Amino acid sequence: MTNPAPDASRLQWRLLQEADLQSMYGLHLLSIAGMAAQAVKPETREFMLSLLQGRGRVIGAWHEDALVAYGVLQHDLLEHDDPRSLLGLTAAQPVCKLAGAAVDPGWRGQGLQRALIRRRMDCAPRDAALFATAAPCNLPSWHNLLACGFAVRALQYLYGGHARYLLALLPQEQAVSLRPEAEVCVELDNGELPQQQALLMQGWRGTAVGMAAGSLRLVTTVKGR
Repeated sequence: MTNPAPDASRLQWRLLQEADLQSMYGLHLLSIAGMAAQAVKPETREFMLSLLQGRGRVIGAWHEDALVAYGVLQHDLLEHDDPRSLLGLTAAQPVCKLAGAAVDPGWRGQGLQRALIRRRMDCAPRDAALFATAAPCNLPSWHNLLACGFAVRALQYLYGGHARYLLALLPQEQAVSLRPEAEVCVELDNGELPQQQALLMQGWRGTAVGMAAGSLRLVTTVKGR
């Protein structure tokens, strides 16, 4: 006899507190088990505790007494993590980072990653620029962010030299769907990162999943057409 599929509609959502540290850290380890450093960055208990003590807010979904998903919205950023220069923002622009999420393997396929993104968007200050990083090889991570309105704005090499997309959603882009006058688009797979980086440095943006598996559709605005 097979177990019934989990029912995400029965989850209880709340902000995590310091007392939830062990549940949060345990779920983090469970969610990244078997994943390479190229795809995901392992976090420490100390970092998670700092979030729960005020460096951010952590939204959690509970089933009975078990934490089955969480997402981090971080506002207290270290200097090396500040994306303002890459995004062309002033030093006064508030920024918040979607700084990691985890879903229990038994609860995957229920749309919880996108629910976590949207709940963190709702929790963020209305004038904040939102950003996240995602490994090009971690397709579900950046696919979900793109589906929630984020765009790839840069390609960085972080956490020991591993490739990471910088995805962002700026305040003026959250209220309306921006449509340029005309677009030129190209699709490049994640084996063509140098070509992607060259276009991103010229102002192109990755806005959608490409037709081929693992590919990113990049667009640029052509004015006057």
